[in-house]
Amino acid sequence: MRLVLEAEEAMLLSELADQVDSVLLLGEADDPALGRLLPNAYPDDATSSREFSRYTRDSLVDGKRQAAQRVRDATAVDDGGDAVVQIELDQSEAWGWLTFLTDLRLILAERVGIIEEGDDAASETRDDYLRAAYEWAGFVQGSMLEVLDPTDS
Repeated sequence: MRLVLEAEEAMLLSELADQVDSVLLLGEADDPALGRLLPNAYPDDATSSREFSRYTRDSLVDGKRQAAQRVRDATAVDDGGDAVVQIELDQSEAWGWLTFLTDLRLILAERVGIIEEGDDAASETRDDYLRAAYEWAGFVQGSMLEVLDPTDS
């Protein structure tokens, strides 16, 4: 799969990958965005929740951070002035990008107050930059999914 991005889009993805990594690495336990990335498996059972988190959290965070790092590596743009960045991804790498894009969209959705796709309740208080990034990441994600899993409709 070939992903073609404008240099500015590649730089944006790299910056957003840094931010996802920061949320995963430095996020406060009460950060709702972190809660969306690592939801409580047992909200009604504190003991089971702690045990589940103890055995799964580190590997989940590591996998999400690795996905963000792969995106950051692939979107590293030098100052050579190239207008377009072409990224070749095998199927496994593409699915890693989709993992990153899902994590990114969950964080952005939390930051702009989107509870469900198409939720207009957040429109009055949204941050236009974050909302645009959320929608653009969804476009990239949807485009990748169409290539990876085409359907005959």
